[in-house]
Amino acid sequence: MRLWAVCGAALLAGVVVLGVLAARDTGRAEPVAQRQGDPVSFSGTDPITGKEVSLADYAGTPLVITVWGSWCPGCNAEAEDLRRFAEEHPEVQVVGVNLQDSTSGARAFYARWGWTHPSVSDPDGAISFSLGLQGTPTTFFTDREHRIVTRIVGETDYEGFVEALRVALAES
Repeated sequence: MRLWAVCGAALLAGVVVLGVLAARDTGRAEPVAQRQGDPVSFSGTDPITGKEVSLADYAGTPLVITVWGSWCPGCNAEAEDLRRFAEEHPEVQVVGVNLQDSTSGARAFYARWGWTHPSVSDPDGAISFSLGLQGTPTTFFTDREHRIVTRIVGETDYEGFVEALRVALAES
């Protein structure tokens, strides 16, 4: 059984690395070919506060879901812009998905970048891959029903977040 866990972790790490390499510097909003019929729904423990976080708590509010890790260079590169975006756009709720990270790494990342939005720990990648992760960072923008409308694969900047939000809200 332990061999399966090790093989699974190695496979997951390989997929993430390949996705990161393939997605580097794309940083533009990509409309989803068709709205995913089912709304995004997940919950889990926030690695910073230890509290339960559920997307159901934000019913009726558009979401910006960012898949990140303290170990991810692109996540660090865009972290300040995402903090500013979250502060300046209270009409949406930013929720992080902390992919394959340690609690200490996540807490240090939050402290370094001044993030205050909730995140959910995703140690095995189940949440990230259910969203269609193609690399890190990836940011998904939903409509008010929590259906993914657009996404940014790879790092972006403040203007990239604003443009993707404009696209997502226009599609709503």
